[in-house]
Amino acid sequence: MKQSRLITTAMKLQQITNLNIYVLDQYKDFIYYHEILMIPDFMPGYGQSDILDLHNIMNQNGRVYSYINEWGLHYFGFRFKKQDEYTVIIGPYLVTTPNVYSLSRDYNLSSIRGEDLRGLIDEIYVLTTDQANSFASMLRLFETMSENESDQATIVADKSREAEYNRQTNTNLDEEAELVELRYIIEKDFMYAVEQGNKTEALNLINSGNLLFSFSERFPNQPIRRMKNNLIVMNTMLRIAARNSNVPTILIHRISEKYALQIENSSKLATLNQLHDNMIAAYCDLVSESALRHYSKTIQIAIEHIQTYYDQQLNMVEIAKACNTHPSHLSRSFKKETNMTITAYQQMLRMNRAKYLLETEPLTIEEIAWIVGYEDSSYFARVFKKETGSTPTAYRQGI
Repeated sequence: MKQSRLITTAMKLQQITNLNIYVLDQYKDFIYYHEILMIPDFMPGYGQSDILDLHNIMNQNGRVYSYINEWGLHYFGFRFKKQDEYTVIIGPYLVTTPNVYSLSRDYNLSSIRGEDLRGLIDEIYVLTTDQANSFASMLRLFETMSENESDQATIVADKSREAEYNRQTNTNLDEEAELVELRYIIEKDFMYAVEQGNKTEALNLINSGNLLFSFSERFPNQPIRRMKNNLIVMNTMLRIAARNSNVPTILIHRISEKYALQIENSSKLATLNQLHDNMIAAYCDLVSESALRHYSKTIQIAIEHIQTYYDQQLNMVEIAKACNTHPSHLSRSFKKETNMTITAYQQMLRMNRAKYLLETEPLTIEEIAWIVGYEDSSYFARVFKKETGSTPTAYRQGI
């Protein structure tokens, strides 16, 4: 069988299932693969190891194999043989949503990795039994699909109006060019406003009611899909603006992931329009509160380090080494520029994260305590009350 036909069929199957797809020969060499989801290095399956493990297990042609790794990621594999032997594998998918907190704790994941895991799990498809069986059936048909190319007939519409259409198109080109130029000018001013944390100016330039950026010509009959696409682009622009203002990467990652999930989970146009303005305001607030451009390079590096590892015990020698300075000098400089000790800054980060989780996530107090770096939930509750004046439970209830 020609490899070109094999790859074409694999591409079709990937588009149907929207899962990662892998095609291997009998020597375990990848002929083709398309990965929508990338397995992070702290998870089983990293580096396509699940794919190779499943390939090793499969020893019969014409049979669909199901593989489940230790974290509950599922794959299907099918091996067939005509002139050469090939294996096709799709996945991963889930049959139930795992408990992120339990996995994070069982495998001693840091807060950052725990959040990466949560984001990945939110992206992995959860299939019903019927859906999984349908995908398995498609794999059984892979060989037939690859041998039979579809025979398409093309019907050309009446071209009597083609000349008039071309004239109208040429007339609109100049207007379109002016419109595009105007959009780019406004986008440039908008990015600058966000980089300065100027929420009022940013919203005035691009708000949910600005028809200049409605792009109604895209998906004219699918306004929700069009709005979601616009919001995905907006989220990317806002990430870039925040990074240009030296906002710590971990904070940008958190807010970006938060809005990416809200965009995909929203099903009402009014909700998406509100989300548009809320997202702009939130990024501007983030820049205003967290931009590091006012600090020296040494303190910027220190803050980036603390915000990345805020849930772990800090090592002053390690932080000072990253900053290329002495621990004592770093402590004095940090206090001078931030008006806080490094320990107090870390505790502030922990409390801010805990408040956010209490407001937005249905997690237990014990889970939140562990996520922000406290093994003892009772001690966390005492620290939280001392810092905020409320117990975690009272804070969640708004008391």
